[in-house]
Amino acid sequence: MGIISKIIEFKLNFLTSRSNIGAAGRNTVIGIPTFITSPKDLYMEENSVLRLGARIQNNPGERVYIGKYTVVGMNVTIVTNNHCSTVGIPQCLLGVSHINDKSRDIHIGEDVWVGTNVTILSGGDLGRGCIVGACSTVTKPVPPYALVIGSPARIVGVKFNIDQILKHEIALYPESERMSREELEVLFAKHYEGMRVFGVQTEISDDDKKALEIAKKQRGYIDPTI
Repeated sequence: MGIISKIIEFKLNFLTSRSNIGAAGRNTVIGIPTFITSPKDLYMEENSVLRLGARIQNNPGERVYIGKYTVVGMNVTIVTNNHCSTVGIPQCLLGVSHINDKSRDIHIGEDVWVGTNVTILSGGDLGRGCIVGACSTVTKPVPPYALVIGSPARIVGVKFNIDQILKHEIALYPESERMSREELEVLFAKHYEGMRVFGVQTEISDDDKKALEIAKKQRGYIDPTI
């Protein structure tokens, strides 16, 4: 098992990440200890965070992608492996032989919040901006901006309303990467009709702006608008 071993959190830049994980964007943070079966198959974009105690169980060639601005909480388990019980093959040989594997890469989108002690299994891709409540188990794709909880995880709300998402994405993404109102209307009609909105939109005071600037400096945040 590949183990990235230091005592405190540290920041990886793209060059130093080559010897540890597949790729790490600028200002990527990994909490220690973190256990990764195949570190070279982990790909993290800029400003993403993998908190301490994370466990990624992936065979070589089974990739895990973590998008920019995403925070994966403490003690999260990510498992790309999945096997189909097969007559005549004992369980102890099934995974090693890769016969009838159903293993998949796992994609965690941008600006996702994964709570403490969450388990993400093969097929549990997480859409942009979604929130996964603590101790949940994700077994299937989660749509963008969904709030999911439980085992298995189910949708119980939405992060923002459409107007809030449009404003939020202006702050985070270049125009070419933003979701359109039309896309969001289709998304809401399919998943969020009558759902409660989790997040808030408030005016940011001067004190809040100062606190935000301090946080950016402490975190080494890379501002997409600069």
